Amino acid sequence: MARKIAVWLGKVIGAGVTAFALLSLFCVWYYNPPVHKVAANGATGYTRQADAFWARATEGFARGQTDGNGYNNSYPVEDPGDIHILMMGSSQTEGLYVNDDECASYLLNQYFHEDGSGRYVYNIGMSAHEIFRNVSNLETALSVYEPKEYVAIETGVLAYQPEEVWQALAHDMPELTVGTGYSLLDLLQQNPYLKLVYQQYSNYKNRENTDTGVGKGYDVFSEDTLWASRQMLEYIAGTARAHHCEPILYYIPELQLDDNGALVFAATEGTREQYAALCRELGILFVDMTDGIVELYEQEHILASGFANTQAGYGHLNREGHRILADALYEAISEQEEQL
Repeated sequence: MARKIAVWLGKVIGAGVTAFALLSLFCVWYYNPPVHKVAANGATGYTRQADAFWARATEGFARGQTDGNGYNNSYPVEDPGDIHILMMGSSQTEGLYVNDDECASYLLNQYFHEDGSGRYVYNIGMSAHEIFRNVSNLETALSVYEPKEYVAIETGVLAYQPEEVWQALAHDMPELTVGTGYSLLDLLQQNPYLKLVYQQYSNYKNRENTDTGVGKGYDVFSEDTLWASRQMLEYIAGTARAHHCEPILYYIPELQLDDNGALVFAATEGTREQYAALCRELGILFVDMTDGIVELYEQEHILASGFANTQAGYGHLNREGHRILADALYEAISEQEEQL
């Protein structure tokens, strides 16, 4: 009897180990983003593992490798030398939902190579780094990376709330947590399958705070938000020029499809025009993706966000979305140079 129990236990353990190994191998390609690490230089709140392979098939199908600083920069240059354009943004800019050679920063480097200008774009986009956190980190990032021409900052909202602006300008943003706070659990997360399990658990815990709806035209200016937005844009412009570069703000609009299949945007046309006018007044180059997104959808019936394995039109930029962003930035910079 004891021998039979031992054999049975051996089979159970062996089956469990085999299943775990197979699931881990599968997740190397299915869900394997590099874990976050503390950013020693302060340019972002955290980075990812440096020189790490990554892949995911939970939102889009993508793979690539981080650079030596833990950011998504894989454009093949032996010695990039000076950084001409520094990109700062959220997971939209980071671009881990498309292949690393399909994200906007990679495409921009291609464009600048092809036109002979030799500009080098460096991307420090990072998840959970929306414009307020990037503005809070702006001085440090410019001191660390010293872009020679432009700093390009992503924004997903145009009418900034005063409370968030004050936090950004006072460098008093809520601290980002790195890891789980438990050394053993952080170590276990090096395994792709356990990383996926923990992510699913986190999503479950946060499910009540997840809102996938976009209210049509909710991103509008009031007297308070217009004044707060001016304060933040003045800070961006002044900080950039103090570090001998020019500011660019590029807008990735929040959108969704309504029940009739029409695009719904968070910001009204009036809000976009007000924001663009404010940028012009302060000498900030404003790049708005909205028209490119609408044109792609109306002419080719292709959405710039969402993937075949997610909700159409919702979530991160897909390959076409990154192309639209790269095209818009390249055209705006080229036109700016022609006017000089």
